[in-house]
Amino acid sequence: MKKLKTWSSSSQEIVLNEDGLLTLILLRVPFTQLIVLKSVSQQWLSLITSPYFTQLLRNSLPPLRASALFIQRIFHRPLSRTARNEVSFIPLDNPNAISPFRNSTFAAHELYTPQHILIKQSCNGLLLCTSSRFIIFEDRNCYVYNPSTNHLDTLPKQPLLYGIGGMYIGLAFDPSKSLHYKVLAYVTTDNSTPGNNFHIYSSETGTWKASIQSFHRPLGLSFNKSGVYLNGCLHWLSILWDSHKDTPDSSVSDCWYFNVDEERFGTFPRPPIGARRTSMRSFYFGESEGHLHVTEVCQYATSLSMYEMKSDYSGWFVKYRIDLAPIAKVFPEMTKHRSLFYDKTDYAVAVLSLVRRENFREDSFLVLEIPGKAIRYNLVDGSFKLIWDFGVTWNLKKIDHWVLGDFQVCPYVEPVLSAELQHAAGRGARSSA
Repeated sequence: MKKLKTWSSSSQEIVLNEDGLLTLILLRVPFTQLIVLKSVSQQWLSLITSPYFTQLLRNSLPPLRASALFIQRIFHRPLSRTARNEVSFIPLDNPNAISPFRNSTFAAHELYTPQHILIKQSCNGLLLCTSSRFIIFEDRNCYVYNPSTNHLDTLPKQPLLYGIGGMYIGLAFDPSKSLHYKVLAYVTTDNSTPGNNFHIYSSETGTWKASIQSFHRPLGLSFNKSGVYLNGCLHWLSILWDSHKDTPDSSVSDCWYFNVDEERFGTFPRPPIGARRTSMRSFYFGESEGHLHVTEVCQYATSLSMYEMKSDYSGWFVKYRIDLAPIAKVFPEMTKHRSLFYDKTDYAVAVLSLVRRENFREDSFLVLEIPGKAIRYNLVDGSFKLIWDFGVTWNLKKIDHWVLGDFQVCPYVEPVLSAELQHAAGRGARSSA
């Protein structure tokens, strides 16, 4: 027994004194425990906070997996300048999963009231949020929230972002490349005000800066609700307002992207979908497992075509085709909506999300919205099931007034490790909250 004890003590000394072996062990420790282990000794603190260990930690991250959707619907009351804000948390795998918003930092934030927060975008687990549109533009706040760690950043206000015009914002975050995120703001102004500028916020510096890039938005041109992040770039679909009848559809032959790190503006081909935003059409534009996807849903649709961007950005191809008739047979409310022409082949439906699972050797699927419900549709075998009921007791009148596609949809990705990595590296995220 004495020899065994001596051998064990010697082995401990080898492990503690050999940084390479200790590094391999610490890489297998849960991230939340690494924060505690920094206090063991100066040697462990130095190792865990070293750039080399942090890079190894990022490289060992498992693939990001969308396990749920945040669905935000806002019922506006324009005359009273108020809104009723509802956020649903829809699990995609575990029906018993609990929304991280239940104990959200937002609830304790001094500026927060439920109707004043808008979820704009999700990016690899982080949520980009802003104050309500009913708040004066100059008083709006911009937030980046990590639901997995309950960490909230309130971005500093940038005076140059406020003035005449509108603003499009997007979040760029890739935990496999950097511990920090960036927020891109594109400000549009009227024709008398030059500049139409891009501005970039970096969580590493905690400051905004104006980009040298600029882009003049033609009259009548708008973009999808939020940017879609892929390959270091934020992508936007260009869309014409239907009210601008004199503007030809050919004027939106290209969409645009912005490379946040290189501050480079570029275009990519417009997908083969309608160019105009109308009440008769809804769009889905998103990313999953490194692929851009887009589809349009017309209110007379009997099937859907999901397009995928080619890897060289040269064009689009049809990745999936979905026949809606089998779903409508099980869910007859799809045929009882005011938007339809009351023909038996008209279906009320919108696309909430496309979730690919090839990285996990699982079947990919769509999340479809029908009046009052969310359906999971298997893209491999065509099976489908109800995954969410929005809690409405249906009759024909209520179905008739359900507004399809009137949601902001954000995937909830886990594991989300940005905050743990930042703490492990000794670089707590900047926050002005």
